[in-house]
Amino acid sequence: MRSTDGPFATLVRNLRQIFRSPACWAVVAVTGGIHFAIEWLGGPGQGRVSEWYLEFGLSRNGLLGGAIWSLLTYGLLHGSWWHWLMNAVFLLVIGSRIEFVAGRAVFGRAVIFGVLGGALAHLLFVPENGRALVLVGLSGGCMALLLVMTTLSPESRMMPLPVSPRSLGLGIIFASLLLTLMNLVLSLKEFSDLGKSFAAHGLGDLFKMGHACHLGGALAGWLYGHWLLRPRITLKRLHSARSRREASE
Repeated sequence: MRSTDGPFATLVRNLRQIFRSPACWAVVAVTGGIHFAIEWLGGPGQGRVSEWYLEFGLSRNGLLGGAIWSLLTYGLLHGSWWHWLMNAVFLLVIGSRIEFVAGRAVFGRAVIFGVLGGALAHLLFVPENGRALVLVGLSGGCMALLLVMTTLSPESRMMPLPVSPRSLGLGIIFASLLLTLMNLVLSLKEFSDLGKSFAAHGLGDLFKMGHACHLGGALAGWLYGHWLLRPRITLKRLHSARSRREASE
């Protein structure tokens, strides 16, 4: 079956889907409200606010100091309005599809798993070397949502990209892994040389992004998507298995 909807009808349907996604809007509203309060108080680097980032942002030192909550709360904080806006748009465009197709529970779990996966990958791949390096942002959850979508619909079209969702998902995981390993702080010679080449050509800011967090979030979403697709136990399958056992006895 082939849809006869034109581009305008598709746009209207997608916009309607976004506006009917209360869980997505709730996350956007909460994170936006938190960042508004932070900016109103002077911004991330000012006085008491900077202490909040150390307390609720993710760092190895903070975690070892007992801040277990930071494995999740770092996703509620953002470094700037642009940082929040990019994640908010991602949540509404991708998250609304997950919420519409699979429900609010799947959307919520995907975000939480992505935030946790991003935290673990960041702690594993990004050494602090004595610095107070703090991770903030919901990018891990956003990557998890994207990989859940590409896993649940591996053969659908990803307009305007001329690739299948399966290829896009695997490409994101591979690119995130490569960029994570290219980070100069890891000092992995072959990958570091490639990273230095990128920096020499004016792409040094690329490594200011949390690629390890993106990698962990993407892997969490990929695993969760495959878990959702696992064979389910149904009454029909149980009867079929019982019949096969009885026939073999």
